[in-house]
Amino acid sequence: MQLLFSVIIPHYDIPDLLMRCLESIPVSKEIQVIVVDDNSPDADTYLERYPELSRPYLEFVRTTKGGGAGYARNVGLEHAKGKWLLFADADDFFVKNAFSIIREYESSIVDVVYFKTKSVFSDNLEQPSTRGRQQNSLIDGYLYNGEENKLRVEYWSPWGKMIRRELVASHNIRFDEVKYSNDHYFSANVGLNAKEIKADNSVVYVVTRRDGSLTSGNPNKPHEIETRAEVNFRVQKLLRQHHIVLKPMPFRTDMLVMLKYDRSLYRKYLKRIDEIYPSTIDGIIDICTGLKLHLKILVFGYSLLVRTF
Repeated sequence: MQLLFSVIIPHYDIPDLLMRCLESIPVSKEIQVIVVDDNSPDADTYLERYPELSRPYLEFVRTTKGGGAGYARNVGLEHAKGKWLLFADADDFFVKNAFSIIREYESSIVDVVYFKTKSVFSDNLEQPSTRGRQQNSLIDGYLYNGEENKLRVEYWSPWGKMIRRELVASHNIRFDEVKYSNDHYFSANVGLNAKEIKADNSVVYVVTRRDGSLTSGNPNKPHEIETRAEVNFRVQKLLRQHHIVLKPMPFRTDMLVMLKYDRSLYRKYLKRIDEIYPSTIDGIIDICTGLKLHLKILVFGYSLLVRTF
């Protein structure tokens, strides 16, 4: 029987939550599970302490680099053999009937199928969270308003979708090996290179929020704003190469974050804004989209001053 799915799970030092994730994935010879441990402190004891890691059709891959989730996912891609790729974070999990829903598309001719997700707090699964809300709204926009490009390039998370492995292999698409936003360029590349996509209104995956995780809180971690901005700027350049224009442009959010937390970084990217917009003025106008009038005046004035001097 053909290996249908490869589930890639990057992991670092949350083995109990990883077990929860693994228990949500059926044991099947059609499903290859690849856990890539990114140099957890006591990973050498995992196989003894957690029998679930020795279950059939699971590969437990240890790295010594400590390169982050993007690096771990790239390692997982090197081991993947399934027709379809699925990604999961170690602190998330699949809903009970997820693989029954996913299997409906195993023979599909499309390259990517996007699904909805549910979001809760990791330590209280009855408490809703807002993670994944944007992805769900993109699916709604596609299903009800035909907004295909936004779904293709703004559904940045690797989870919540099934991706034809041949698409990733033929275009040599890989994750950025950075600490933050490692999945944005990968996901945009997948969406842009997919010949045909589909979206399903069904929930197949549960996204959790944990205090202290990389996706929680304000952008106050070392180099976080800089790293996210660099990745997302490259994404916008990629969109421009593919002649895709979204209004407002997603990088507008990065510019507003930089304006609030790091003015020197804002000035740096403002001086390069014509690399992703038709002109500097177009970029400044887009940054001001949706702001109150007094804020528009402040941002516009400051931006013109930066560009002048």
